[in-house]
Amino acid sequence: MTAAPDGAVAPGEPPAAALRWVCGLLDASGIPFQLIGDVAAAAHGATRSIRSVELCVPAEHVPALLKAAKEHVVDYPWRRMDEAWDRAALSLSHDGTTIDVCIAEAARFKEAATGAWRNADLDTTASVILKVLEVAAPVMPRAQLLAQMRLLDRETDRRDIRDIAGEDS
Repeated sequence: MTAAPDGAVAPGEPPAAALRWVCGLLDASGIPFQLIGDVAAAAHGATRSIRSVELCVPAEHVPALLKAAKEHVVDYPWRRMDEAWDRAALSLSHDGTTIDVCIAEAARFKEAATGAWRNADLDTTASVILKVLEVAAPVMPRAQLLAQMRLLDRETDRRDIRDIAGEDS
């Protein structure tokens, strides 16, 4: 993967192609979605490279997504948990790039300061349309993204906060 001058992935690289493909598929299928993770951070000004395409969809639209993307499904919905996130998600693949699709109502994250699990409150109707990797798409709102990053408080979150908000966390 080649980094663009600002550190983001150059528009012709695999995450950009996967993003164009999945946004087109979701739009054509009438499935509401919201970009989250690396792509949302980049859309709001983070300079780290985009390693993955992550988005969320409402649970009621998962069957339509599975039907529309049937030849690209590599992992059916199941609960995934790591040190920071607990979520139900599925994975798609497009030309070798994995696209993680989180079920909006089934995502929570661990607040670093307290260790408490918090609902991620992923709401596709609250999205803002921003351009990232030359694709205009619905993205998690800046205030929500920054609040989430402050609570997660990982090194990558602190760097993104500096890039997006111009502040030290």
